[in-house]
Amino acid sequence: MAPQVTLFSNAGVPSPAKIAILLEELNIEYEVIQRSLRKGGPDGAWSAQFLELSPMGKVPVIVDHTNNDFSVWESAAILLYLAERFSPDGKYSGKTLEERAVVSQWLLFDASQLTPNMSELHWYKRRHPVKDLDPSIYEHYETEIYNLWSMLERRLDRQDWLALDRMTIVG
Repeated sequence: MAPQVTLFSNAGVPSPAKIAILLEELNIEYEVIQRSLRKGGPDGAWSAQFLELSPMGKVPVIVDHTNNDFSVWESAAILLYLAERFSPDGKYSGKTLEERAVVSQWLLFDASQLTPNMSELHWYKRRHPVKDLDPSIYEHYETEIYNLWSMLERRLDRQDWLALDRMTIVG
């Protein structure tokens, strides 16, 4: 059976895992294609063909073969698209305006706070060309991440799921 969705991924990037979890939960047939983030060529993220799908040359990206090969990039946008397209009852994205607002809050929290801070810390610790940076750079991001994770822990101490009383696109 041909896949319903193609997920472009990279083993070193955490965001595609969010997409794969939702695809599994939705019982969608999908294939994963790995993209090198550091090169062009036919299998690289900087190839002309891939840049048509992802203008930033980043993963994740999906192609929905059940919808005229419609493509979506950015993990939050992909999660919203998949939830609305394959579960129109709102089970994963919110059934009411209020539920959708709560799910959106946490989705945007991840996209604007948690993931960027974790990415920046990773960049400075692992990929920055200067290895002996001022320790306050690391401390800044470590403190911010600790505070964000603490907020998540407080929330999950009170309920089983992050946003609603069930699994959603934000957990």
